[in-house]
Amino acid sequence: MFTEIVGVGTANGIQVYDLRRGTKLAQCTGVSVGGRQAFGMSETWVASVSDKRAVCHVYMLNRGDASAKLVFPFPEEIGCVQVLDGGRYLVAGAKSGRILVWATASGRMLGAWDAHYGAVTALGSSDGVLVSGGEDAAAHVWVLAQALDQLARGDSAVTPIASAAEHTMAISSVHVTPGVLAGRGRIYTAARDHTCKQWRVRVERQGPRYAGRTELLATLLYTTAISDIAVDASETRVFVATAAGLFQSNLYAHTQAGADGTGALTALGGTGSAVYSENHVQFAAAETDVVAVGLSCDGTLAVSASRDGVVRVWDTGSRQCLRTISDKQLAGGVSGVSVQLAPPQLGGPRTLATAGLLRPDAMAEAVVAPRISSISFAPLQRLLRADTTEATAFEAAVKTRLSGSRESMAQFDAQLRQDSAYSPTSRADSRLLGALRPADGSARKQVADLQQQMERLQRHNARTRALNDELYQSTVSEWLAARPQ
Repeated sequence: MFTEIVGVGTANGIQVYDLRRGTKLAQCTGVSVGGRQAFGMSETWVASVSDKRAVCHVYMLNRGDASAKLVFPFPEEIGCVQVLDGGRYLVAGAKSGRILVWATASGRMLGAWDAHYGAVTALGSSDGVLVSGGEDAAAHVWVLAQALDQLARGDSAVTPIASAAEHTMAISSVHVTPGVLAGRGRIYTAARDHTCKQWRVRVERQGPRYAGRTELLATLLYTTAISDIAVDASETRVFVATAAGLFQSNLYAHTQAGADGTGALTALGGTGSAVYSENHVQFAAAETDVVAVGLSCDGTLAVSASRDGVVRVWDTGSRQCLRTISDKQLAGGVSGVSVQLAPPQLGGPRTLATAGLLRPDAMAEAVVAPRISSISFAPLQRLLRADTTEATAFEAAVKTRLSGSRESMAQFDAQLRQDSAYSPTSRADSRLLGALRPADGSARKQVADLQQQMERLQRHNARTRALNDELYQSTVSEWLAARPQ
């Protein structure tokens, strides 16, 4: 049995509960979460997008109430986020249709590219494959390493390895199973057109790149628009949150028993024209207008959230409600849920040998979970830096100023004046002046020297502009952190 936590995004912040006990573990305050995928969790932090401003709030994932550890602006309005590789990377879908990727430890923007004609509304990932859905009713499949490599080479456009354009309205949810590049994984997309579609991606190598095409395997049709989906690890059941309630759709059906009393399982779908609208089982006790659904790691529990703030935990075998999570913070409405294994500081295992095991209640109460005091998360860059040259003494001084917010500007100015590379009488300026006066009467040598000096000044100008962007970002972040809530 596993010990998992469920994060619930609300208008009053992000609430974190023990999935199996229903107890409240943590609360992240000071942000209004307005989207189904507007927050992401790792083992040590929670990152959330405000629905009122293009601002990111980052919290330490500890027991009790927590205020934002970091507050900084996004480069544009963000609609959804996805945490990759255990929290090493953060992917964001912008309302402009762009996808942005950051390394969280350094805050460096690794890439940004145009992905959709409308806003990016859903993200899903597995094994280095990123799937995005947008308001343009299209779903694109990206190999993240290939997309970043195209940007690094300066390609004019980043192209997906495959696209799916069978939906007729905006994509609302995406689920990706492991093994897509190997041909074993499946992609599930849900949209406001009342359908959930199952896809297979045929992938092949074309030189150093991946290329492929999508094949539609099945279409599940519902009576109302779909808000969210969850697929169990065995890929036998799809749980669907709709405006009419919570549904379970089985992807395998029992055939009639033969003369010997045996039967067989038959997979639904397999062709693009396979549409199923009657093989759905409704959770009778669920509210209408369910906006989010999540599954435990073993698929035995499901958690649903309705727009009016009712969060229920279900037994997936009997479809009975096990508990209703009662919390006044949910009264303002719920926008999304996220389920993951509990980290050590929230009662999870401390060693790999006990990973995923549920502690007995007596042991869980006796052992005091440690609190984390720092997180590996830096303010995210707002611009993509193309210059990767080694930092100069001037750049190092500016980065010292950016990393230490308490350092006075006077001390920074003193460091800058002591920098021999950029003092008024520096050797660099002397060389520049020397290049301007005739040396041996050779015009060709003077032109060559001037070209070298121009290239050096261009590199210095590029570094200075990048540093100015970082200084602006740091100043805005400090101002936002100092603002009264």
